[in-house]
Amino acid sequence: MITPDNELTRLEKRQRGLQRVTTAINDLTIYGIYPSNFPKLVGALEHSKDHLKVEIQATKKRIIELSGETIEEVYTSPLMNEEKNHINDEYMKKGI
Repeated sequence: MITPDNELTRLEKRQRGLQRVTTAINDLTIYGIYPSNFPKLVGALEHSKDHLKVEIQATKKRIIELSGETIEEVYTSPLMNEEKNHINDEYMKKGI
């Protein structure tokens, strides 16, 4: 059984490692690796970077859960905002 402290440490190390790999993929052009030189390699690495981002987000979420903080997700509806803006515009036209 992994204790929360050990799991938290392990997750933080994982997050740092995943971020280092993502940074290395972003830095390919520094080392002369361009899509024109290595199209399949760069394509595969960009695809891998997408998976890394998902893993980083999942790891961050788990770290937050283990640390006892709550995750507040706010969902907004663009349609709701448009309706409010439309209503506000009507009031402004009337001078209310």
